[in-house]
Amino acid sequence: MAGRTGDDGEEGEADLIFNFQFSIFIEFSMFKIKTFHQAEKYLSFHIPKSNQQTFPGELGLKRAKYFLHLLGNPQEKLKIIHVAGTSGKGSTCYLISSLLVSQGFKVGFYQSPHLTDVTERFQIGNKNISKKEFVFYLNKIIPIIDRTDEACLVSTKLTYFEILVGLAFYIFNDKKVDYAVIETGLGGWYDGTNVVNRSDKLAVLTKIGLDHTEILGKTLSEIALQKAMIINKNSQAISIKQDKKAEKVIKKVAEKKQAEIIFIDNIYHLSNDRTKMVKNFRLNLIGEYQKENAGLALSVVNYLSQRDKFELNRNKIKKVFAMANFPGRFDIKKINNKTVIFDGAHNPQKMEAFIRALINKFPKKKFNFLLAFKKDKDYQEMLKIIILKTIVHKIILTSFFTENQDMINASENPIKIGKQLNPPSPSASARQSRIKLDIKVILDLKKAWKQILKEKEPIVVTGSLYLIGEIYRLLKGKRN
Repeated sequence: MAGRTGDDGEEGEADLIFNFQFSIFIEFSMFKIKTFHQAEKYLSFHIPKSNQQTFPGELGLKRAKYFLHLLGNPQEKLKIIHVAGTSGKGSTCYLISSLLVSQGFKVGFYQSPHLTDVTERFQIGNKNISKKEFVFYLNKIIPIIDRTDEACLVSTKLTYFEILVGLAFYIFNDKKVDYAVIETGLGGWYDGTNVVNRSDKLAVLTKIGLDHTEILGKTLSEIALQKAMIINKNSQAISIKQDKKAEKVIKKVAEKKQAEIIFIDNIYHLSNDRTKMVKNFRLNLIGEYQKENAGLALSVVNYLSQRDKFELNRNKIKKVFAMANFPGRFDIKKINNKTVIFDGAHNPQKMEAFIRALINKFPKKKFNFLLAFKKDKDYQEMLKIIILKTIVHKIILTSFFTENQDMINASENPIKIGKQLNPPSPSASARQSRIKLDIKVILDLKKAWKQILKEKEPIVVTGSLYLIGEIYRLLKGKRN
């Protein structure tokens, strides 16, 4: 079919590219995928190209439910722990899964986004499924993906995220896990994971704050409503102690759904101090916020032990906390004999908590920061926290662009950020003008990484999990 041709031929070229890509997509659908690379290519055709496709709201949830219906509703055959919140979702899920595994259970853990490859999203016993298994299971559900897409308009076909959520439920059911720990993507109410009707689904709410305000709402109450709507009718929910406004909304949702809601404080006296291991649980993860996440995770497992009638082995719990390590969250590595701290803090609430933990861990130290922020994030506030609360030796601003996630993720323009940090006019605040900042912009991430490794002071890489993932891929490539 000939493409349309505009004055400069660009539209015709775009049509030809689309037709070529669509023919490849059809080819993937008709024939069996043989390699992991082919699997990634197939999934890439379902990555949304616009915000409306990425966050389709109620339409997306209906589509996800239809997809799972065609898969035989595997999510209704599993004991689900469903986790939503603004901060700490990933760490809490990881700890819940680890604790349950330590007690002898077979546990499935679905997380998003992934850092280096998509198999991280499908964990059994806290270990990624193999690439071979991933290809095997994807092939099994491709006919159902096609049937779902055929039932919808082309513009509303299943998204990358919806496919992977459905695949996770399918795998966990096939593997006959005892529990499935499911991390929400964005929000909760219309999230592709909010597809379970069972009344024994346990909803878990981590700390709620302001993030994704253009989608979830401008106020804490609006965002809390989106998160709380993962609570099922006549079910149970456990939440960390929340801001009063958020707590009020959560209680209202629970009351309306006749669900039991428990708010917990840091009641388990978790400590980062090795000397307190006898009396308390020592936590290997750094930061007060991780103690909150661990306290919440332990509350969840304690609740399940009472509900599902199993005894907790305290020594095994101690071991889990003492050895806990979650990639990308205050992840300290030695690279070229230098201390490098990686943390995926990507909103002011997370950045505030991370910087506080950084100062506690390394008091009076100077740091070199490698920074990149995803577009539409509140990078001004995050930078303010970094600059005013730490001893910054140097900042290197860089960029990232990922096409292997739920959406295409591009960073904020580092040149624009650099100009804001070092304005040419004397309009900077008095506080900023007293701080002499050594700021460099290096657009190419690989070059920026090589440059910052030349510095003597400890290195901090933060601002986005996508930035962390790109650096981890560079490191992985180096090792290979």
